[in-house]
Amino acid sequence: VIHIHVVSPSGHMDSVLHPKSRPAVPDTAVCCFTCIWQKLSREHVKDYFYTTSRCQQPAVVFITRKKHQVCAEPDAVWVKAFVNFLGTH
Repeated sequence: VIHIHVVSPSGHMDSVLHPKSRPAVPDTAVCCFTCIWQKLSREHVKDYFYTTSRCQQPAVVFITRKKHQVCAEPDAVWVKAFVNFLGTH
């Protein structure tokens, strides 16, 4: 299980199960503290976003068809391929 944490600008951290979609101007940041290296099934991934500079660890957060958010290492070859694929579809 991958835990997603929402960190407010003041530094307060709350665990969330299914965060709402990203607002245009977020007042919180999704930060990843654990990332996966193993490849996800591309059929289950529908969207992605990068964590912000407010997070200590850079990550790509994939959103699955069931609205789960999974943190992945941005330097992994499969992550770059998924980002490229999702960016063109």
